[in-house]
Amino acid sequence: METVSKETTLWKKLLETTEKIRNYQSRAISKGKAPDITMTQMQIMGCVLFSPEKSVRVRDISEELGITPGGISQQVDTLVKMGLLERKPDEKDRRAVCITLSEKGEEINEWVDQFLTNLFQKLLADVPEEKRWVFAEVLDSMYQTLEKL
Repeated sequence: METVSKETTLWKKLLETTEKIRNYQSRAISKGKAPDITMTQMQIMGCVLFSPEKSVRVRDISEELGITPGGISQQVDTLVKMGLLERKPDEKDRRAVCITLSEKGEEINEWVDQFLTNLFQKLLADVPEEKRWVFAEVLDSMYQTLEKL
């Protein structure tokens, strides 16, 4: 019988957990308890929200998320049509366009922040405080390693 490595067990658990979070969000959307936006769209809006100028180019979002500029452009188009993002001329480069959150986009981002905060409070409710910090350190370490790859 083949044994499964600890690493395989961990990555499977990570993927399964991520998928369950996506399913939880999908159920909330179908029940009308969440805005109808995907996790990728949330990430795009987060890139704008957390940028120092609250304004980014499609290229910057593409690099941040590791998605092709064409893929990001399509998602941005959808978010603009939904009224969540706006395209504005770049003040530094007239040929470029910057992406910013609309007022409605800021409201949705506040909702998403609260939604995810509440979800993680539920997910971590039975996890002792010291283990939460170990978990955060492990995630930080993984993130730093991925940045180097």
